[in-house]
Amino acid sequence: MSDIERLRLVATVARTASMNVAAQVHGTSQPSVTRAVAGMEKLLGFALFERGSAGTTPAPGALPALAVIERVVAGLDELRELGCSSRSTISVCRTLNVYLPDYIEGRITRWNRAHEVQVEQCIVDDPVAALRSGECDLAVVHLTGPMLEGVETQVVRALGRAGRVELLNRPAPSGRVAAFLKYLG
Repeated sequence: MSDIERLRLVATVARTASMNVAAQVHGTSQPSVTRAVAGMEKLLGFALFERGSAGTTPAPGALPALAVIERVVAGLDELRELGCSSRSTISVCRTLNVYLPDYIEGRITRWNRAHEVQVEQCIVDDPVAALRSGECDLAVVHLTGPMLEGVETQVVRALGRAGRVELLNRPAPSGRVAAFLKYLG
């Protein structure tokens, strides 16, 4: 397995907090994901994750490294796009601490396999500002208060008293974004 493939798996483990879900997203086995993460940790010289019965969480001090890994993967995807100027993407931005629900991760993977327009995730400091500025097409945010003004919202995970995770888009989304939102259901 190449270092690039390992980085992609590590980024997915960071997003999903699960080796099993990362394996499902990438269509591989959980032991392959575990070996890829261990190989990247060995290459870097420090642990990226703590593994336990509650799942996989970032190791102390690993958040900066995971943010760099997310940027490297996004950069590689951007480089790939330079050769495919006719192909467009749908960008979904979020903070490092907010994860997409597993079912949406799986839907993104299936969408990307079946459609030319690819859905890509990016990590930003303020997803709402990135959405409003046009830096991304969709934003995933954790909210505890009222719904945000000026954006359309879809609750993708209810967290009880801890709030909810919402998928946001600008009003009147482009055709490609509208098609993806319809695909999500």
